[in-house]
Amino acid sequence: MSLRAVLLITLQRDPGTGYDILQRFKTGLAHVWQASHQQIYRELDKMRAAGLLDCETVPQAERPDRKVYCITASGRAELDAWLAAPLGPSPVRQPLFAKFFAWDAWPADARQQELTALQAQLEERMQAYAAIEKEWFSDPQGLTPDERAPWHTLRLGQRLTEAWLAWIEEVLEE
Repeated sequence: MSLRAVLLITLQRDPGTGYDILQRFKTGLAHVWQASHQQIYRELDKMRAAGLLDCETVPQAERPDRKVYCITASGRAELDAWLAAPLGPSPVRQPLFAKFFAWDAWPADARQQELTALQAQLEERMQAYAAIEKEWFSDPQGLTPDERAPWHTLRLGQRLTEAWLAWIEEVLEE
């Protein structure tokens, strides 16, 4: 998956500024994709140059002009092509797992600290998921299938995070 595809998805329904897109990432896509504001703005510029996006400059009094991005026909075609193409397998690249193959050399206090920090991070993620669910999917059965589809990804994220938390508990108990 590329940031470009995620940005096209984000802009397919509603045009938005870079700030709007950042907010959409924080509130609705946080469980799917992470990107810094620098990455987003850099990619928006590339997409505009490639003809995938149009940008309307909206003057504002006493503030910098707003740049409102919207998807073009070329952008829609690229999104459609990406959606139609099967995704290849995602490689598992988890540096933490490599440390388990050097268990005897991994200092116990460093191991405990790393796993405890990861556990706290995952618990924060579960709180973020709960906030997203409350804001966007408080009644998933009342949504249309199109509106409910992203909820399924949220549920998967919750379940995977729960599995990670249970796994960390098992490891910490040894």
